[in-house]
Amino acid sequence: MMSDLLSQDEINALLSAGNPSVPENGSAGVSGTPIPPQDKKALGDISSVFVSSLQSVFGMLTGKTVDVGVVEESYSTQAEVIPSLDNEPFVLRAKSGGLGSEPLAIIIPQNGGQILSDMMMGGEGKDLSGVLSELDISAAQEGISQVIGSAFTSLSGMLKGERLIPEDVTAKVEDDSWVVFPQKEDADVCNIKLRISIADVLDFDAWIILSQQMVRAFGAAVAAVSQPPPAPAAPAQPAQQAGIPQAPPPQQMQQPQPQPMGFNMPGLQQPGPMVDVRPAEFSPISAKDGTGSGSRIDLVSDIPVRVTVELGRTRKNISEILNMSAGSIIELDKMAGESVDVLVNGKLIARGEVVVIDENFGVRVTEIINAMSKTY
Repeated sequence: MMSDLLSQDEINALLSAGNPSVPENGSAGVSGTPIPPQDKKALGDISSVFVSSLQSVFGMLTGKTVDVGVVEESYSTQAEVIPSLDNEPFVLRAKSGGLGSEPLAIIIPQNGGQILSDMMMGGEGKDLSGVLSELDISAAQEGISQVIGSAFTSLSGMLKGERLIPEDVTAKVEDDSWVVFPQKEDADVCNIKLRISIADVLDFDAWIILSQQMVRAFGAAVAAVSQPPPAPAAPAQPAQQAGIPQAPPPQQMQQPQPQPMGFNMPGLQQPGPMVDVRPAEFSPISAKDGTGSGSRIDLVSDIPVRVTVELGRTRKNISEILNMSAGSIIELDKMAGESVDVLVNGKLIARGEVVVIDENFGVRVTEIINAMSKTY
């Protein structure tokens, strides 16, 4: 029967073995409008700069090897970008001061932002809830702002001194109904999809969304500074008078060179000029401070953290909890007068003793827990 015959589309699908076709711009799986040829060079430069900045900044903040690769690049509308993203992503927006204040955005899933936040504060990025808290949002915003700052510095170098500055930086977790650039909803955008891999922790997708006007403005600025300067005009030569020979230029009298004193025998090499030779001097090498106050902690020094003082712990059955009432006494695992634990975001950092300050409880720190200590 005719219905048993395969259509041409079905035959093509079988021949391709289910592999997606590669569009003309050479990127597999690219959706949206193909990138115009005049914008490819500028977009490639911007992508390379952001990939390098993400690898270096995320690597510094997490202390891990970070690999970043470009998955796809395309032009599209903002409505076409959002369905390809994770639900309720973390979005950082900024404006490109120096390129007409055109908008850009970096989008990552919430679990990627929470891992970045946890590792910036000394954690391992594991066993997390995958939902960003206010503290996580502040830390992730600081880290991604460093990426944009690093990328803009590199892009400024390509513009031969014109300085690009990130402006109006904001970050939030978006809900179900949102647009990438609320102030320019009708503007088409450039979508750069990336794959970020943090060694032994997590692989996740990220997106860099740029306005098409920003890409074109950057390409025009690079082309303008790349044009070679005009060659200087050759100086006009004075015309020779017909029939009158020009006199040769006067020869300068050569001053006799002073000869060194001594015998001037044939074949004897004369000594050269005196050269000042002395030992090299180096400044003394000072020992580094071992407190660990490097640039990584400076990046998050203004982020608030939650400090908790733990008096003690115990275990109870559900039946014992249900039998509690006002006046019940819970026995803890610590002796009277024993030090209490001081925790920052759930991590033990110190121990101390309880004191009373103006009718308020306080803790006098008696011991700082070394980060490399095995006591906890």
